[in-house]
Amino acid sequence: MIKKAFRFNAQKFLALQSLFYAFANSIEALVPLLLAPILTRMLDPTGYGVWVLFITYATFMRPVVGLTTQDAIRMRFLDLDQKQLDQFTHTALFVMVTLAAFVSLVAVVFGDFLETATKFPGAWMISIVVAALLYEVFYMVLALQQFHNRRKEFLLTQVIQAVLSMAFIVGFLMSGWDWRGVVLGRMAGMAIAAAYSLYTLGFTLPTLFRVPQRSFYRNIASFGVLYWPAGAVVMVVGTTDKVVAAHYLGVEASAMYGVAALFASAFWMVNYSFVMAWTPWLFRKLKVAAEEGMQEVASVSLLYFVMAAIAAAAFYGFAVLFAPILLGEAFHTAIPLLQYIMIAIVLQGFFMHNMKFLHFDKRIEMMSAFSALTIGLNIWLSIQWAQSMGIRGIMVATAVSFGAAFIISGVLVIARYANLQKGAKSLAG
Repeated sequence: MIKKAFRFNAQKFLALQSLFYAFANSIEALVPLLLAPILTRMLDPTGYGVWVLFITYATFMRPVVGLTTQDAIRMRFLDLDQKQLDQFTHTALFVMVTLAAFVSLVAVVFGDFLETATKFPGAWMISIVVAALLYEVFYMVLALQQFHNRRKEFLLTQVIQAVLSMAFIVGFLMSGWDWRGVVLGRMAGMAIAAAYSLYTLGFTLPTLFRVPQRSFYRNIASFGVLYWPAGAVVMVVGTTDKVVAAHYLGVEASAMYGVAALFASAFWMVNYSFVMAWTPWLFRKLKVAAEEGMQEVASVSLLYFVMAAIAAAAFYGFAVLFAPILLGEAFHTAIPLLQYIMIAIVLQGFFMHNMKFLHFDKRIEMMSAFSALTIGLNIWLSIQWAQSMGIRGIMVATAVSFGAAFIISGVLVIARYANLQKGAKSLAG
């Protein structure tokens, strides 16, 4: 009876935590949805396609500029005291700014080549690097707030970036800035939110401008290089999809892909909220690795698989119902694609769930190997199927790639669970 009550309390705690993060993250997810009626009416498909490419490339550049620091912080948070954590974070910020400056220089020198390769205006190439830096800092401080359990600051950070981004974007659009106004507005809102978050975490300007010790660099760089495929897999796959669409089907096709992904991204935020609430709890459970604890982990994971599938179906029904109202007529051809991108997002979430077990074990090389396999398979299948099935083929390729990675990684997770069960029983004996 006590065991059942304990398990129920743990699941109730996770449910409440997930609901909180779902609510907080839904604020960010609502921004593109609330902007959709405006952007799809004030921008033509080509202009919207440039905006989609901007977000795509900025997302892709995040792990290049930030070396997936937020995942390094999650993995080592429980092992560091506050002083070590502050040193680690400060060093990470310094490395991010340095890398951003270097990549910006590359963007200037090779601007003409990059414009041809990316289908993005060369004069605005540096904005992608700056946006990537802002995004990486923003999500890093959210990770710190989450693990410190500072839910008030976490929520307020999301509200600030959402409200200011929308206000700036609408203001710039009304001033006739087209897609450039959307880019500037998003960057301005993110910059102010990131600055606020750093302040709440105790960082001041004199602290941020202080050059950290060299001995800290190697630790961050070695993790970032090894972990890059694992930390970037979601971003790289999303980038690959839109770039393949732009190159083989035109910039307008990339816009249609981006519009279809709007509603799927809303579900992704809810899914990601569970992972955010579940990860600290999982890491603490695996740290003790008792038999009863592993049974609890298994029950919560099974519940997640069931609830994620139900939530995806509910989001799909909502999207099909309201998409014709929210979107301009020029973008209605994206609505039939929703089912394919939703399946891909569900399988992506299942794969990321499995990866957290490997993340706890610090099996970075294995995580990166699975991620590299997913990226490579998605690139190959997307190119093959884009030419025969169009945008639908690219989305199916993504679903197949994440589905294969989910199954293979799931075998390892089950094997690990079985070993822990045997170890717990032997210890009890």
